[in-house]
Amino acid sequence: MLSHSAAHLAPPARSRIRRQARTTFGTVFLLVFLVAVLEGAARKWVAGSLSLPLVLLRDLLAVYGIYYAMRYGGFTPARPAVRLLLLWSALVLAWGLVQTIAGEGNLAIMLVGLRFWLLYLWFGVAAALLLEPDDVAAICKTTLVLMVLMAPLVVLQHYLPPGSFLNRQVDGDEDRVFMMVGDIVRTTGTFSFTLGYTTFLAIAMPMALHYVLGGDGKRHWLYALVVLGSLLVSVLVSGSRATVLLLPGLFAVAALCTLLFGRAVAKRRVLVWAGAAVLIGAVGMAVFSESVEGTVQRFHDAAEDEDFSDRVGTMFLGESEAYAKPSLLGAGLGRGSNLASYLERGEITFMLSETETGRTIEEAGLLGYLYVALKFTVCVAGLWLAVGAARRSGNSFAILLWLVATLCLLTWSLIGQLTANVLGFLFVGFTMAVTRLARQGRLARTDGRARPRRPR
Repeated sequence: MLSHSAAHLAPPARSRIRRQARTTFGTVFLLVFLVAVLEGAARKWVAGSLSLPLVLLRDLLAVYGIYYAMRYGGFTPARPAVRLLLLWSALVLAWGLVQTIAGEGNLAIMLVGLRFWLLYLWFGVAAALLLEPDDVAAICKTTLVLMVLMAPLVVLQHYLPPGSFLNRQVDGDEDRVFMMVGDIVRTTGTFSFTLGYTTFLAIAMPMALHYVLGGDGKRHWLYALVVLGSLLVSVLVSGSRATVLLLPGLFAVAALCTLLFGRAVAKRRVLVWAGAAVLIGAVGMAVFSESVEGTVQRFHDAAEDEDFSDRVGTMFLGESEAYAKPSLLGAGLGRGSNLASYLERGEITFMLSETETGRTIEEAGLLGYLYVALKFTVCVAGLWLAVGAARRSGNSFAILLWLVATLCLLTWSLIGQLTANVLGFLFVGFTMAVTRLARQGRLARTDGRARPRRPR
């Protein structure tokens, strides 16, 4: 028991509860993330019927995380962010009801839409407010371990034929396996489709580069070589044009930020790692020459079909068809999702635009325009805060995260595809949490130890 003289030094009971709640919330965050990464493996290699139970498990974990954050973590309307979230949720719900009454949708599809638009948005905002440095370190470590362990798997998938056990679903056939070119398979890792794996790689990239360029210690060089090599190999055999373009661009930004904001020792180290990356990349391109040729062929074929700048513009702004027939209410919340297409048609197809912006506008009409504008605003504000934090602390991790988060918010299928919906909002929430901790001077170093809070 504390003496009377020392009693005032103990933190208030409520503060202790909140710290414990935040650690527990971090555990729930990791569980949701792990289910999202691994549920495709169960569906692909065990039984397709496991899809619905695992999706329900993932969503229930998210609901529990939100409840726990509200009950014990201070995630209440007392916070301005929660009040704004409540206002947005009420607006989305009202819009969906008006659409249903107007005959632009039905109740089942609207509920699907509310799940895509709101559930993981709430969970992501809770993560942004509640994740602590130890949680951030654990999430980064888990992601990098998964990426390293998945690298041999995707190499095997690359070399094996489409009819092999690792490439096709247990209850499917090889005709449904997505190919790069010819007989070269698009690797999927533990996911059931290529989109999930490329999304995971995009999430892992800033964490991997931050670890490689920012870490130190006797064993760091060995671990960093494993991480960098796994990342480069995974990208080379992925067959994804976006991923192939993202990695060198993100590495260049990471190196530039280290030179601008990093410590002197980090500036010297970045040149060494740049050389190592070039060397590992050259060896990888020689070893996986077929994959490189296939990826180059994909770029060539795409260039013949459409201009590169037009493609980039479409990715961010949506297809022109989405603007051709403007609708005030939209086609109905949830109608552009793969789950809605399965409920209505019994198959997963695109009922609306393929791009996220186009789908958002077609689903929600005027509300969709507002949603897109809000996402643009969040991206600009996030990058601004991340740059400010990097200038003060010398840590540019948040900048790398926000570059990928911008792609996530504006181009990933957040309201259209189940896995992208979960991973996308989790990643944005994680990015916001890292930015908050960096601005507070509490961001954990790459060795997992939290930086002490700076005295004011």
